[in-house]
Amino acid sequence: MKAPKFPSYDEAVNRKKKKTKNLLSKEEWQALEDERKQKERDKGKRFANHRKKDVTIAFRTNQKDRELIFKKIAMSGLSRQDYMTNAILNAPIKVFATRNVIDNCKNELKEILSELKRVKQYGELDAGYRHELKMITEIIEAAIQEKSL
Repeated sequence: MKAPKFPSYDEAVNRKKKKTKNLLSKEEWQALEDERKQKERDKGKRFANHRKKDVTIAFRTNQKDRELIFKKIAMSGLSRQDYMTNAILNAPIKVFATRNVIDNCKNELKEILSELKRVKQYGELDAGYRHELKMITEIIEAAIQEKSL
């Protein structure tokens, strides 16, 4: 049996140098780690900037109502999302005049009043306030009709 060959001093030093060349400095390692963490965070966000509709609205219903809703969606030929959006946005407002509804209308009217005062000074009405004003007038008209019946 032969005795093991020990490396020379130069071989041992060069081998150590080769190993240290592959190691990263603390800053390089930290940069790679930060990049890896950022990729992990952005995993689901890859196509988020291509999405126009990024908000979820959900509600619960019973099985019978669910079947009726899905039959209407199937008959419309629209996707669920488009059907629900159109149905909700274009539906007439039915008022059940409770204290909360009246208080909410008062609060909205106060905001609109402050906006109208601002418009009086500057001469322009924000589109959001125009839409809110239209909705509130519809609610008030529906409440008046309900009282007259």
